Amino acid sequence: MSYRPHGASVSARAFISPWYLVGISVAALLCAIPQPVAAQELTEAQTTILKRITFIAQRKAKSVLDVPATVTVIDGETLEKRMIRDIQDLVRLEPGVQVDRSSSATQPWAQLGGFTIRGVSGNRVQMQVDGSRTIESIIDGGRDVIDPWNMKQVEIVKGPAGVLWGADALGGVVSFQTLDPEDLLDDSEKPWAVEIKTAFDSYDRSFRQQINAAYDFGNGLKVLGSLGHVSSHEARLSNARADGGIWGCTRAPNWSCDKFFPTDAEAYNAMAKAVWTPNADHRIEVTAEWNNRKTDVYQVDTSANAVSGTPTTTSQYNVDEWTRSVIVERPRLAIEHEWQINNGFIDSLKWDLSYSPQRRGTDSFKKQSYALPVSYYTTNHAVRDYREAFLEAEIQAISSFELGASSHTLTYGFDGDIANTLYDDYTDTYNSRTGVSGHTEYNGFSFPDVETVRADLYVQDEIKLFDEKLTITPGLRYATYSIDPTKGKAPSYLPGFKPEKIDSQTLIKSLSAKYQFTDAISAYVAYNEGYKMPTSQQLFVSSLDPFSGGEVIPNPNLRPETVKSYEVGVRGEFEKGWISATAFHSDYTDFIQRLQEVAPDTYTSINLSKVKLSGIELASEFEIYENLFFNTAVTYQYGRQQASPTAAEGWYEPATPLTAVLGLRYELPENDLEFEVFGTFAAGPEHRNNPDAFKPDGYAIFDAFTKWKPTEDIEITAGIQNIFDTRYFPNTLNGYNMPGVPGGTNAGNAPPELQTGPGRTFKVGASVKF
Repeated sequence: MSYRPHGASVSARAFISPWYLVGISVAALLCAIPQPVAAQELTEAQTTILKRITFIAQRKAKSVLDVPATVTVIDGETLEKRMIRDIQDLVRLEPGVQVDRSSSATQPWAQLGGFTIRGVSGNRVQMQVDGSRTIESIIDGGRDVIDPWNMKQVEIVKGPAGVLWGADALGGVVSFQTLDPEDLLDDSEKPWAVEIKTAFDSYDRSFRQQINAAYDFGNGLKVLGSLGHVSSHEARLSNARADGGIWGCTRAPNWSCDKFFPTDAEAYNAMAKAVWTPNADHRIEVTAEWNNRKTDVYQVDTSANAVSGTPTTTSQYNVDEWTRSVIVERPRLAIEHEWQINNGFIDSLKWDLSYSPQRRGTDSFKKQSYALPVSYYTTNHAVRDYREAFLEAEIQAISSFELGASSHTLTYGFDGDIANTLYDDYTDTYNSRTGVSGHTEYNGFSFPDVETVRADLYVQDEIKLFDEKLTITPGLRYATYSIDPTKGKAPSYLPGFKPEKIDSQTLIKSLSAKYQFTDAISAYVAYNEGYKMPTSQQLFVSSLDPFSGGEVIPNPNLRPETVKSYEVGVRGEFEKGWISATAFHSDYTDFIQRLQEVAPDTYTSINLSKVKLSGIELASEFEIYENLFFNTAVTYQYGRQQASPTAAEGWYEPATPLTAVLGLRYELPENDLEFEVFGTFAAGPEHRNNPDAFKPDGYAIFDAFTKWKPTEDIEITAGIQNIFDTRYFPNTLNGYNMPGVPGGTNAGNAPPELQTGPGRTFKVGASVKF
């Protein structure tokens, strides 16, 4: 059975069927495709939609429609006019890509996890800032370590990108690119430029301020400085139910099930960048970046033993204080040199070196008092500190040459890094009745210090034939991986699970072919592989009490995850827009599922035998009338999984059900005014392995944004998300059971109502340039 949540109107439900979504999307695409017209000069708006450039899909600048892969580019203008709040807000209008938020009594900070792309999530998606890696997610922390407000572009590569980006690009790549001095100075007639931005978002009552400044010293030297701050509070879910909905609320009366715990958060981002171009052949860039976010949660004890009045039994207590904090830090130092050699075999050479010691630490203090048998109190101060420091080096060359009737462009190089992982864990306790203090270590997890070394060589050859109508691109990467838990501290481990060094090597392959039928129409086929080693936590970490008496055991026998992906696509690039249609199929082998119960109260990570995931993706943008633009994004995914070679196949539940985002944008150039409206139409999931699983219903939600420039230097933005205040659960939600099911959902520890989508929220922002 399945639960269909209330709140969506009858009229909205009536058209949320898969075939209706396909019909309206395809019909809209067909209507938008223009007929051939006489050549004419393109307007600025028409030119803009045809100039989406990716820098990471092929490790060089290339039009998105020329790449034999599916790539989404979110430019700086979009980030600003939609006042993107965080990485979850970033992909709100990108079906098939999502970021989940988790909150529970043990993890009360309502943190965002990592990206999910084509049903693949967590550390299988490589996240990077200017090519530098970001911290991995572990049991007690996600990957929300990036502030989008000093970024000029975000690129999302869907599907494995193992040849060019190596391990951890199993499901795709999300690349953030920071501002350059030129981004401010190019629009300035002066040698300097200053930009001040601010925004408010009612979802979490966040208030942002950002100042960016750049100066051109002449002689090719330009610098940029950036400083930003945001204060925020717990998110408000206006459509969540205080009584816990069908699950009920075991929190009551201490705390209702529609609220996150009271939260105060402060975040800062700072960046300094110097770019020196002494001549047309050299570009040297030095960057110092710092991000810090501290989130304080004033947790409410929802245990039945916690009382607000006078305790009447020896087990009851009052909570005098329970403050829990999490600090996330991501500093980065980097230097990069691009050299246009254009002499001999090598056209260009680029090298870079970066160091980024990242941290996610938690600090919890709880004081509770008792009245029986005598008056006394206890305190508990717990600290968990996870650090991952990356030292990365890369050198890449590009060579082009002719060979017979073919032209070749080689992209090749070395990509390596050393990552040192540290985990510290201690708890201090005090009992005023006995006067006894205690200090224990590794109460959370037994996590050894780990050194991970990656050292890869890669090459890709772009071969053009038949007057450049046919492009064939083979690629190879020799990837090496070493995970060593023996060089640092070695806390106690479970008998039989002593951490030992693990080495792995593999050859990753790719092959694609693209044919340009006409100036407007092209098609491509692509084969890509991916490779992902287990994380150090999956291999080595143990715990005796993470889940109220449960046990986590490491699995040093985990095998690397691999994927073979097949993709075919058709593109059209017309005078007033573009269209792209893609179908893909991915075969994952030894897919790792984290923390599966292998015995009563015993959890570990295991390899699944196979996961097969298929899907389609449609996207387009057209000017359908003067200054009126129509865009679409549609995805549908279907997946099966097999736990072992002899097990029966089941559904792969992270696959995204049919989802379409349709948008209209209207521009009034004479008034410097722009309006956008988007509708997200989502079908509910059709399949679950557990017949008693909770399945969200389909829904439709609408967002609107506007941008106005009253003067050349002032810009005002505003937005409304979920205009009609629809109650819904995201159609990608899985892992929750119906109430009353044995081993079902814990409605008190992690209320499902906290997974409802946000109700109607408002944004407003402004920027001033000098």
